[in-house]
Parts: sequence; C-alpha cells; structure tokens
Amino acid sequence: MIEFLAASEGGIALLDVNPGLVVWTTVTFLLVLLLLNKFAWKPIIKALDDRADRIHNDIERANQLRNEADTLFQQYQNKLNDLKGEAQEIINEARKDAEGLKNDILEKARKEAEEIRARSRKEIQLAMDSALEEIHRQAVDLSVEITKRVITRNLTAEDHKKQLQEALESISRN
Repeated sequence: MIEFLAASEGGIALLDVNPGLVVWTTVTFLLVLLLLNKFAWKPIIKALDDRADRIHNDIERANQLRNEADTLFQQYQNKLNDLKGEAQEIINEARKDAEGLKNDILEKARKEAEEIRARSRKEIQLAMDSALEEIHRQAVDLSVEITKRVITRNLTAEDHKKQLQEALESISRN
C-alpha cells in the first residue's frame, strides 16, 4: 500500500520523515503565522470589529429613528384627530349658523308677505270704497238729473219708464 506513495522509479517516499524538513516547515509555518498575525489578522479582526461596531451603531440608530418616527407619527395622529374634531366643530357651527340664517330669512319673508297682504287688503278696501263712492255720486247725480227732468216737464208714465231706462243704461255704461 505504501508503494503507491513512493515516487516513480525509485524516488523518495512521500511519507518518510525528514527531521530537517520538519524543523524548517515548522519555522516557516510559525514565521508565516507571525507575519499573518501582525499584518493580516489584526487588520482583519480590527476591520471585523469596526464593522460589527458600525452595524451595532446602525441598529441602535435605526431603533432610535424608528422610536422617533413612532413618536412623530403618534403626534401627527393626535394633531390629525384634533384637526378632525375642529373641522367637525366648524361644520356643526356653520350648520347652526345656516339654520339660524334660514330661519331669519323665512321669518323676514313671512313678515314681508303679511305686509304685502295687509297693503293689498287696504288697496282693495280703498278701491272698493272709491268705487262705492263713485257709484253713490253717480246715483246722486242721476237722481238729481231725473228730478230736474221730472220737475221741468210733466211726464207721462211712458216717458217716466223711458227716462228710467235711459238712466239705467247710462249707469251700466259707466
């Protein structure tokens, strides 16, 4: 089995232990380890630590910002609710004012309509009084005229009927 580890054509076996080679390999390994520790591991570890710190700080900052955002959101919600309440109060007040204005306008319209009715009644009454006065005056004038005619001439019954008919026609024309 070890034969396969031997180099071809009688060469050196790979698993043979050479003490000088072991020492130099160990020294080289330790030297590389020291160099890596000094130049590579410390900067890598420092970079990883810095990155971890930065991530930790970013997480803390994000939490802080989220808390601030939550606080601001709550404040804005409160303000929005307050504004909604104020808007509702303004709307209710405007409705109340509009209702009062409507009632005032309706009352004013009722009073105005009543005044117009009263004025119309007075005008109708005046027109009726004037018409009755005119009828009375015409009746008096007609009576005076008939009386004059009766007095100035002696009328027969036929003349009397004729004059009465003329007077009635005269009244109906006026």
